Amino acid sequence: MHNYTPRLEGLLTNRKLAVENLMKCPLCGTVNSRLNMECFVCRWHGDFDHDPFSIQEGLIDLIEHCPELVDSIICVPNRRDSILVRAREWLNRRNRKSLNLRV
Repeated sequence: MHNYTPRLEGLLTNRKLAVENLMKCPLCGTVNSRLNMECFVCRWHGDFDHDPFSIQEGLIDLIEHCPELVDSIICVPNRRDSILVRAREWLNRRNRKSLNLRV
C-alpha cells in the first residue's frame, strides 16, 4: 500500500473524473490522456490499460515521484461567505457615493 500525503485525499475522492480521461501504458506504466494515440514516453501505440484501479495506482506513483503536481491536480473549491457577510457587502455597495462622471 502507498504512503501518500493527506493532500492526495482530494485526488482519490475525485478519481472518477480523472480516470475517465486517462489510460495507462502497458509497456512503460505511464499515465496518458485518452486523446493520445500513442504513449508520450515510449511511443507505444497498441492497446492501453483502462482499468480505474491501475490508473489510480499510476497517478499515485507519479505524485510520489513528483509531489509538486498535487497542486495542479487537486482543485479545492472556494468557500462561500456567510449570508451576513454578503448582506453587509451589499449594503456597503448601496451606501457608497456614486461617482460623478460629468465633465
